[in-house]
Amino acid sequence: MTRPSKTGPIIATLPTLVTAALTMKPDDALLARLDPDIAPRVLRLVQAETTASHLLEPAQVRAAFLRARQPLRRPPVPLDIEDVGITVDGAPLALRLYRPRRPRPPALLYLHGGAFTNGDLDSHDATCCLLAMEAGAMVASVDYRVLPEHRFPAAFDDTVGALRWLHQQAASLGADPARLAVGGDSSGANLALAAALETRGSVPLRAMWLAYPIIGIDFETPSYRENANAPLLTRARCRRILRDYLGRDPGPDDSRVAPLLAPDFTGLPPAVAVAAELDPLRSDAEILADRLRAAGAACELVRAAGMPHGFLRWVADSDASRRIAVRSAQALAALLD
Repeated sequence: MTRPSKTGPIIATLPTLVTAALTMKPDDALLARLDPDIAPRVLRLVQAETTASHLLEPAQVRAAFLRARQPLRRPPVPLDIEDVGITVDGAPLALRLYRPRRPRPPALLYLHGGAFTNGDLDSHDATCCLLAMEAGAMVASVDYRVLPEHRFPAAFDDTVGALRWLHQQAASLGADPARLAVGGDSSGANLALAAALETRGSVPLRAMWLAYPIIGIDFETPSYRENANAPLLTRARCRRILRDYLGRDPGPDDSRVAPLLAPDFTGLPPAVAVAAELDPLRSDAEILADRLRAAGAACELVRAAGMPHGFLRWVADSDASRRIAVRSAQALAALLD
């Protein structure tokens, strides 16, 4: 089985990033509440997304997405970094390994965000470097298949396959298979939680790291109401992201698409959940923490005051973003110790 390139021409509909950029401008009151270290960066990114609204092909939109993150490329880091290829269900899948220079570190499978449409091994390189250094874990970042070329459940299948592979190969990679974690940001956090639910009982996980996850279909939560027109992510866009991912509006039985719909969280590992104050998805992280605790799993909720959705993209050049990222990574390290 072969996988077509991510950069083929669009056939059916405009990608989510394009349609999102055509919505109303962010709420000025929310912009005024942004952390001052982050505010100029948010305004630049809003402008970049507006520019992307004129692009009609996925390859062009993804290039704009990466250009907006270009300054965040890797500084010198005390890590051994290697791109590797694996096989999942008979098809190739690319990973990037970030190895701390310590014996038998824990291992974290990382799924990047990007609305199931954008992102790759480069777009979240700075975040993975930080997690590897601050959590002391070998991070395996997954270049899973994305929309619109690859429909659901392609990304989910890649994630589950990569998690099973890492469980089987951790020891041969020099990591400790008894200290395995899964994590991601935004849509990547969705995939991470969905894979943890799918592999309960077969892949023993020590921890999860889930940053501003899009994992529910209740669009009337407090944060969806308060931050309906937030910068970088709106309530309307969240609806569209999940609709595009599944190909229709998710229903109550679609827990692989909206993991908060899973009736039982028993058996999931402890977690670190990051919740941004000015994010429509803040309540999803809060509900996740409550569900995990009710099921007997500890969950540290890291609150990011004055932060919008996606603020971790600035870990390389924003002190405010980095402080929160380091705190969350150190909380993960404690779970993996």
